[in-house]
Formats: sequence, structure tokens, C-alpha cells
Amino acid sequence: MSSDHSAVLADFTPVQVSKPVPQRISLELSAFGFAKAYCLNNGIENKENFRKVYAEVKDKFGKYALSPSHIKRRQLVFFPRLSDIRFADGEFVLAEPKHEYLQLFKDKNDPKGADLKTRHESYGKVVDTAVADMYDDRAKPPDDVIHVTCSGYLAPSPIERMVARKEWFETTVTHSYHMGCYGAFPAIKMAHGFLSSSRFDVTPPKERVDIIHTELLSAHHNIEEFSAENIITMTLFADGFIRYSVYSGEAAREKGIPGLKVLAFNEHLLPDSADDMTWVPGSHQFHMTLSVMVPILIKRHVRPFTEALLRRAGIDFVEEKDRLSFAIHPGGPKIVEHIQDGLGLREDQVAFSKQVFLENGNMSSATVPHILKAILEERSIPRGRRIVCLGFGPGLTITGLVLEKV
Repeated sequence: MSSDHSAVLADFTPVQVSKPVPQRISLELSAFGFAKAYCLNNGIENKENFRKVYAEVKDKFGKYALSPSHIKRRQLVFFPRLSDIRFADGEFVLAEPKHEYLQLFKDKNDPKGADLKTRHESYGKVVDTAVADMYDDRAKPPDDVIHVTCSGYLAPSPIERMVARKEWFETTVTHSYHMGCYGAFPAIKMAHGFLSSSRFDVTPPKERVDIIHTELLSAHHNIEEFSAENIITMTLFADGFIRYSVYSGEAAREKGIPGLKVLAFNEHLLPDSADDMTWVPGSHQFHMTLSVMVPILIKRHVRPFTEALLRRAGIDFVEEKDRLSFAIHPGGPKIVEHIQDGLGLREDQVAFSKQVFLENGNMSSATVPHILKAILEERSIPRGRRIVCLGFGPGLTITGLVLEKV
């Protein structure tokens, strides 16, 4: 039995289910939807009055929405396709989507839209499409699959259905749900544990665990709640789908796979923060609370947390800081900047976190894996470089991971 219990992340494979929507267009249409909902709920039928409401809504969006300077585009599966949109008589005219399950607001007189059960049924159909793109007919089965999401729960899940269809009878599916933006971290820890336990004869020997993220935040759009908080979340979050593998150290070496070796984990809840970020199922969609204290709390705690995390990998933060790269979950436009300032980091050390946010928005748990893919593929980052990964989510939870490019 080998004494090497290391694990290596590799083979990052993102999938695009729908063409990303430019942020400028998504803001216009979202504001239009908010105005329509407000008028329906308040009995406003006159077109001139609607235009006044629309102008007021756009003004509020101008104050609180994430602008195109923060996010260029977002993948939003449950959103009108650009080819189906036209503007006539001062209003948007939207064509019916190609598939009925992509239409959350079927009754134009009911701004609540589909209930949670219907949205989950639609989630299942979208994820079926995404997973089919992740594994072609020649794909070899992994020993385990860990499914990560905070946006859709079905039993059996689309991942279990896929594994059954492919007759991967030796592959076990485990679900890691509802941890929000930091969901990749416990999933990687679980995968590491699965590989390690197989070295102690607890299970048959394993060499590969796949992790699949299926984040469909557009399924939870709420156009009725005309609050600053809802405008922020609706214009911040995006859909994201990505698969990657966690290999045993021996398998990665034997196959010559470039990847990111796991060195250390850490995670804990921040004190007096339980109500600052929440994610709770409602009758029609999941509801988020996101207080202004979140960036402040993160900045206050990130330095001691990062120092403790690196000590677990035998690394002194002060001595090694300038030789580290960082994969920071960009929860919002200021989060990475707050952490950069709190840790005293150079711009190049956080560039991938900012770039992924600019190009994709916040894809919840799928975001950090996209950042890791960019770091792994960047030739200017040499083998041996240590990468500090930081994520945050409901709790308020702060979690970290130290990796080494190998």
C-alpha cells in the first residue's frame, strides 16, 4: 500500500448551456420586468404611467445594479434570448422561448412566475443538457461523482440519472448541496477523503473522483421584490456549469496529468454573522439576504484566517506572500479588492479572480473552479507555485484551500 495520500485537481471542463447576455441588455430587461410587476400589482394599466414607473425603476437600477463596468456578460439560462427580443411602442416584445420549460413567467398577469416545484423540474431538464456536454459516449467512468449545487434539488438528481443511463454501476454519486458560493471547498475535501479512505481498504482502491457544479441562479429570479438587495442579487449572480477531476497523487503522476495538488484545508464560521448572508427556499424561488456587513466582516477576519490556513501547509505568510497566487471567490465587485487590501497583495496576484468575475459574474460555487482552470492553464505561473483559495458563503462561512501547481 502506497503512503502517498495526496490528491490533484485537473481536467477542468466548463460547459455553456446558453449564450451569455451582455450586462447592459440584462439590466434593461430586468428593469422592464420589475416595472411590469409593479404595475400589475398596483393596477397601473395606462402606458404613460407605465413609462414613468419604468423610468423610476431604471433610476433605482442605476444606483444598485451591477454595471457593465463590473460585469461584462452573464450566462442566464432562464432569460429571454436576444434573438427573441424586439422593442415596439416604448416596450419590449418578447417571443416565446424555444422550450416551454425555459419560461418561468408563463402567465403575463402573474409576476410571481412558476412555483418552486415547476422551477425545479425545469432545472432538471437544463442540467440534463449540461451534463450530456460534460461526458460524451467515450467517457470513462470515475470511481465517484460529487454533485455540487445550491440552486436545484431533485431525487434522483440529474447526475444520478446520467450515471444510471451510462450503466456506470461502480460509480457512486454523492450530493453536496446548499452551501452557496463556497461549495467547491467541502466538495474537494470530500473527494480527497474518498481517495484517502480507499488507501486503507475501507473501499476498493480509487484513483479518480469527479466533481460537477450545476448552478442555475437564474431559476430563482424574483421581479416582485423591488428592493435594493434584490436588485443587487438579480444583477450579480449568473449560471455556471463545470466538471473537474480529483486524482490520487499516484494516478496523476502515472498519467502525467498537470494539475493542482491539495496541501491544506481550513474552514470556520465567523462570529455574530449568521444573519448577514442567508439562502432560504420560498414558495416560488430561493431568497437571499446579503447585508452591507459582509465585505467588512471578511476584511476583518481574512488576514488571521489566511495565516492559519498557510501554517497548515507549513508556509509562513509574511515570508512567502510575494510568491503566492490567489483564487478568491469574487462575491461582489468589492470583495476581492477588500481582501487584496487586507492581505497587501499585488494586482497580478488576484488578477484571475477579477477577470473571471468581469467575464462571468458570480456563478456561486462554480466560480472558484473557473478561476483554478485559468491559473492551471496560465503558462507564466510555474510548477511549484502555491495557490491560496478563499471562499465565503452563508453562515457567514469562510473557507480556504492551499494548492500547488504540479
